[in-house]
Amino acid sequence: MNKIAFGQYYHTDSFIHRLDPRTKIISLILMMVFIFVIPKNQFVVLGFSVALLLAVVFLTKVPLIRYLKSLKQIMFLLIFSFFFQALFNNSGDLLLTINQNISIANIALGVVLIVLYLFFRKYLPLKFLWLILLVIAIIYIFQYPIIGQSLKSYQLKVYRDGVVTGFFIIVRIMLLIVFSSILTLTTKPTDLNNALEWLMRPLEWVKIPTSVLAMMISISLRFIPTLFLETERILKAQASRGVDFKEGKVKAKITQIISLLIPMFIISFKRAFDLADAMEARGYIPGAKRTKLALLKFGLSDYFVLIFALGIVIGLIVLRVNHAL
Repeated sequence: MNKIAFGQYYHTDSFIHRLDPRTKIISLILMMVFIFVIPKNQFVVLGFSVALLLAVVFLTKVPLIRYLKSLKQIMFLLIFSFFFQALFNNSGDLLLTINQNISIANIALGVVLIVLYLFFRKYLPLKFLWLILLVIAIIYIFQYPIIGQSLKSYQLKVYRDGVVTGFFIIVRIMLLIVFSSILTLTTKPTDLNNALEWLMRPLEWVKIPTSVLAMMISISLRFIPTLFLETERILKAQASRGVDFKEGKVKAKITQIISLLIPMFIISFKRAFDLADAMEARGYIPGAKRTKLALLKFGLSDYFVLIFALGIVIGLIVLRVNHAL
């Protein structure tokens, strides 16, 4: 769990690190809009967004493995989304038809493969690749009855729109995760807090304490990796006492989860009280006007990045409105 990139600051000197934090937040919002405005079947625009992401990742000077580790945590979601769209979206041209036959022997062999995967997955590297192979193997097993007549026959059809939609969904999710990781990896929590407070300043007109709200968001982002580290320590401590979170019946797993949640709640409250005492000792008063040691200031590079991000978003929207895409 400590391999998650989101919420962790990576110190280095790069062009992205030197940008104003407000520029990075606004650019992230614009890129989110850009990613969701990309129409389906526009592989050129999607490829441009991927190339832009790789260029930004290169400019951050952050090791690529940091971003890959953050994607690893959602790999099952990506695989599930793709197969769900590919198998159940019945629009567009027919690409593939797979005849499936259900028999007792086929079902038994499929169950055996699933049990073997569940038993050996803790020892397998690249678990998501083995999961894909398992799905393909089960589909192949049900093509022909192994013994005797099939109990039921049906056709598994794969359509072009389903494959394209699934591909666009997983690429969009990956782009969003990596762009968000770039913000947290290249921005200090203090700078992020100051930027959020500045961006939410209009909310003060409706009597919303933006400074307190920005502080809450900043603290939440700051303690995401800390809580994951604490969770990993608790898991190791429980494992040393003989608790196995991957095995056992449902009732035993519920008991094991409770043994994990209770220490997490206690540690979270303890850290919250310690943080409150530290902030009070340093003279922090919620809602009071505070000065800042480092003042935020836009530079020439910030204006260039904002104009570029806003330009590609407006350009894509104009092309879509004019039906050019």
